[in-house]
Amino acid sequence: MKSNIICIYPEDETTSFLLPVYECLSNLPNFVGYRNNTTQPDCTRLIIDALTRADSSSIVVFLGHGASNKLYGSVYPDGTKHILLDDSHIEFFSKFNTICVSCRSAEYLKKCRGAFVGFGDITSDFSEVIATRQYEDADFLEWASEGDIHMFRNLLVEALVKTINYTKCSDLSSIYRITELYINKTIAQLLLDKEIPNYRHIANMFYNLLDDMVCVLNN
Repeated sequence: MKSNIICIYPEDETTSFLLPVYECLSNLPNFVGYRNNTTQPDCTRLIIDALTRADSSSIVVFLGHGASNKLYGSVYPDGTKHILLDDSHIEFFSKFNTICVSCRSAEYLKKCRGAFVGFGDITSDFSEVIATRQYEDADFLEWASEGDIHMFRNLLVEALVKTINYTKCSDLSSIYRITELYINKTIAQLLLDKEIPNYRHIANMFYNLLDDMVCVLNN
């Protein structure tokens, strides 16, 4: 019996680049998607209810922004991010296989007892680079332009889509290994072709992504 694929993808202009991943997942016959504005209480309640009722064989995929103690939803009119799930919801993920394509999701999911694939920091929007330069480190990705960040995230999405098409999200171990494979292929292609501006720096971003990517499987 195939596992259900439950994808939570809050509406947010800054994560619209992940839409090809969501659309690829939606082609799987066992797909259930939640693509809505989570600042609306009914939409958040719908997601919480779905996670509460979901079978333990489900694979939950989250696409969006995150931190070490939360997963963000959509954006309020004043620009602040809605907190969709925080540490009080971590037990939801103890019964699922979970994939979180979001910043510091590996730290967040390490608090649960379930199997997961998570990531470290993912610099996916140039506004993040500007904010970090302004408030934390003036030299953060000093080589990068907006085009470089767009190239990085587009290549990441391409690798994720290839992984979904290859694995059909059959099991977490395969998803992790094939994601790693395609990202390594991306790195090799960048270094071989040398056609993309700042190709070596972008390749280093993918090296760091792999270093921070975590897979924990149930015993």
